[in-house]
Amino acid sequence: MNKWLLFFICLGVVAIMFFCPSSDGEDESPGVSTIPVEQSQLQEPDADEPKSTMVELITGLSKPPFIIQEQNSGLQLDIIKAAFLTQRIIPQFIHMPLGRNISGFQRWNVDGIITVPHNFKSEGAYISKPYITYQNVAVSLASLGLSLKVIEDLTGKNIIAFQNAKKYLGSRYGDAIAYSLNYREVALQLEQIEMMYTGKTEVIILDINIFKYFLHNHRSGKYLQPVDVHYIFKERFYSAGFKSQEIRDKFDLGITEIKANGTYQRILDNYLE
Repeated sequence: MNKWLLFFICLGVVAIMFFCPSSDGEDESPGVSTIPVEQSQLQEPDADEPKSTMVELITGLSKPPFIIQEQNSGLQLDIIKAAFLTQRIIPQFIHMPLGRNISGFQRWNVDGIITVPHNFKSEGAYISKPYITYQNVAVSLASLGLSLKVIEDLTGKNIIAFQNAKKYLGSRYGDAIAYSLNYREVALQLEQIEMMYTGKTEVIILDINIFKYFLHNHRSGKYLQPVDVHYIFKERFYSAGFKSQEIRDKFDLGITEIKANGTYQRILDNYLE
């Protein structure tokens, strides 16, 4: 019996040692953080720091350099992102064909649209100050020696223009190209440039920044041929539209700020120089 009594006494001592808390006072139970209070407090977000707001904006499909959909970038998108960044706003872009942009803005539950004429009016729409310029031009190889001073000088020329050019460039343009020897409109504007450099057309009609972007990425071979750029069309100024006056005002403030600090120009140079 003494042997069994000694066995149970030893067993009890072991149990007491196992279940008692450790002598250094630390709680080692699972699921409880052992991070010191000071460190934990440092990781907490600042309650006074304003949170970022997210907005959904309708934009067109890819149109380099303005919109490069597959990279969620482009000259125009980068300007918008930079402007909103100054106001702690994060834009998300919804891409759709340009012809459906305005109807989508009016009918869908979105916050804005990135491209509307500067004088655009629609019920419940707050239009920003103009923030981007489109400039259509006529381009020809310098070796042809063409002199194009006004739109009417296009009469009798071989021309390849961007899609729907007749719709956007007005009646004077329509009258001039009515007597063109060979007139086409193409959806892929890089195709226009290729055909000019290979001598398959005399004149191409496109936005100057689209042309500059192409040259920015093609600096060899036939693309080194000198060209003449004919500024026979007026600049077109575009704004953004929003359903909130507050968001519109913040966008305008952001554009003003990035123009003042040089960010706006750096974005342009990144795509065009």
